[in-house]
Amino acid sequence: MEDQFNNEQNCNEFIEQKPQRPFGLSLFCVLSFINAVYQVIVGAILFLSFNFLKELFSNEDFLEQMEESNVGMGDFSAAIDALFAPGRSYYIILALLYAASFVGVYYMWKLLKKGFHIYAIAQILILIAEVLMVTNVTGTSPWGSVVITAVFISMYYVHYKRIME
Repeated sequence: MEDQFNNEQNCNEFIEQKPQRPFGLSLFCVLSFINAVYQVIVGAILFLSFNFLKELFSNEDFLEQMEESNVGMGDFSAAIDALFAPGRSYYIILALLYAASFVGVYYMWKLLKKGFHIYAIAQILILIAEVLMVTNVTGTSPWGSVVITAVFISMYYVHYKRIME
């Protein structure tokens, strides 16, 4: 009688076990969490302070001082122009999309399949926003962002197929 009880208990424990999150998935989730939080903060700060920063960096004396202190660091005014080229709305769009990306990563951390879909859609929309609002204006290449996004989505997709519910 007691053996039957132990067998049923062992069987129930086996059935109720949730899949363990692999180290690779945990590592990519942590990296994605850090990136998403950082991008939300930066996007929100740049959105809120856009006009103030634009006015500050339009001051010729300030720009001269910055370029003198950044000797050998490249063209400071070109970097400032690239910062303001996409416009203020880009930064709030970026912050919102990275917040969605964070939610997707949170769900993937919990091993839920819907997290992959949220994350992938948010990352693709971030790439589209970058191409439309940054690379078209500044003439830079989006390929670095495309490759990194493809690596992360591919890695998450492997786990999506294997262990997410």
